[in-house]
Amino acid sequence: MARNWSITEAHCNHQVDFTPRLQDHDISTQPRSKHIPAYHMLRTKIMDYHQHAKYHLKLAAIMRNHNQFKACLILCDWALASMIKALYIHKYHSVHPPKELTMNEILPLVHTDTEPGLDIALFICTMQHMSSFEEYQENQYLDLDNIEKLHQRTEDILEELATRLNDNSTKFS
Repeated sequence: MARNWSITEAHCNHQVDFTPRLQDHDISTQPRSKHIPAYHMLRTKIMDYHQHAKYHLKLAAIMRNHNQFKACLILCDWALASMIKALYIHKYHSVHPPKELTMNEILPLVHTDTEPGLDIALFICTMQHMSSFEEYQENQYLDLDNIEKLHQRTEDILEELATRLNDNSTKFS
């Protein structure tokens, strides 16, 4: 006696192949995320680094408000580093950005045809340098006015760079 196979049984037992064929669908009409498997992973990494930059900037403001100026500098540097890593992933489609980026690597990431990035790259490298001082005379460099200016400049740069990630809906406020 012949058995009536249900669609599920037939598919699970490989008697009928219900899987759509690639040639049956026009891949050009599908969204980019459908035909590039790594796209979602890259976008997630970019947004993770972007989110880290925002968190670091918020923590820097808290540290500044509590007169923890060295911690504020370090957190501003971390925020800039996170954003640069997001830009690196965005530009080079690499999930694993370098741990540290040099001026030669930062400049192509922040420079565009319409916006020269030398001042941004110099600021980022200056923040790296200032935050790496183990000991320095706090009275000479770190007063509230200077820290507020550095924090504001960091926030301005992060907002400008965030627009390059095609994420205009997220602000650094």
